[in-house]
Amino acid sequence: MRHLLARDLRLLAPYWWLIVPGHLLWCAQSFLTPELYFWMSLAAALGWTVAILAIEWSLDTDRFVASLPVTRATSVRARYASALGGLALGALLYNLYGRAIMAVAGGERLERWHDSPAFASADGIVAFLVVGYVLVVGFLPFHFRFGLPLGASLFSASAGVVAFASVAVAGLDGPAGHAAAVSGGAPAGGGVSEVIRGWFSLMFDAWGSGVAAAMLVAAAVTLGLVSVWLSVRFYEGRDL
Repeated sequence: MRHLLARDLRLLAPYWWLIVPGHLLWCAQSFLTPELYFWMSLAAALGWTVAILAIEWSLDTDRFVASLPVTRATSVRARYASALGGLALGALLYNLYGRAIMAVAGGERLERWHDSPAFASADGIVAFLVVGYVLVVGFLPFHFRFGLPLGASLFSASAGVVAFASVAVAGLDGPAGHAAAVSGGAPAGGGVSEVIRGWFSLMFDAWGSGVAAAMLVAAAVTLGLVSVWLSVRFYEGRDL
């Protein structure tokens, strides 16, 4: 797996001169719109995985990877490790870029962030990781079953339906309003982080912090294990 992860780094090496300043510019331009900064930073973090998969697809490297002296299951696990590592790095940059820009930008231009920007709060970072994690473990089984173009299209359609249904059933104001009532105001910088914090607050109030935290960890681990199992099964059964 270590060699496969190193291969990912080498695969993107020729593009670092474009990725690094592009990522910084992308995030800086969206900084003054809190919700946009959240989604643009998340897109940049997930773009690591998408870029690798797009390069592999354009070069048709699936057959080459399958010919290596590693199992397909190992290749799948390496892809998950790479994607989650990119997400963790993206969360770190989400925080650091935000703090750096906040330090140099004029105070009058930061009114929308108020005194509690999401990128500087634990809630905002958790929201970033939760949304990114769900997208990663949801997308990769589609990729390993159908390949990049069709898999990405089917995942996008499915994710849109699920997101719409979730908003329609649960509503966005309930959890966000609960979080604001509990804490005296949700952090500026993301309706998403406010909603997720609201759901966490509801769970903690209903079951207690210990039980709720254990349930969240168990749900994340279960979701990840099921996703990896599906991806391995799909990839091993796929004719390359």
